[in-house]
Amino acid sequence: MDNLTPIKDNGNTSKKVLPFFKSSQQALLFSLLWMGVILLLTGLPGNSFPKVSKWMDVFQPDKLIHIGMFFPFAWFWQLYLLHKKVRRSIAIIIVILFGIIYASLTEVLQHSVFIGRSANVPDAIADIIGVVLSILAFNYYLPKRGGK
Repeated sequence: MDNLTPIKDNGNTSKKVLPFFKSSQQALLFSLLWMGVILLLTGLPGNSFPKVSKWMDVFQPDKLIHIGMFFPFAWFWQLYLLHKKVRRSIAIIIVILFGIIYASLTEVLQHSVFIGRSANVPDAIADIIGVVLSILAFNYYLPKRGGK
């Protein structure tokens, strides 16, 4: 079966599926709240963040932050779709497209609305990498129903 549904263990939903999401409404609420957190963090002026030394500039730690913000974004949306019993392949497409749209939106807002921020294509790419890594981890962590 290709449905993205919780794994059953003796008739009970497995604890692997973040037990605090008992319904699709809870998963949706948490997903939307996380989107608000992302919007808040991406809207803060650049001088609100601590400066890093020049040698750290090579590794661009802000890209890791972008990956870290969008990893849970995709995870929570996948959990929502799991509760809605959306096919796994369709859920992946939805989450990727939604991630691309939201990453692009945050960059557009940084360019046009937020003060002290600027749009940055590498940031959007890091956001999308976070989405893809989340999808890979989610599908590894929560195998298809029936162990397939």
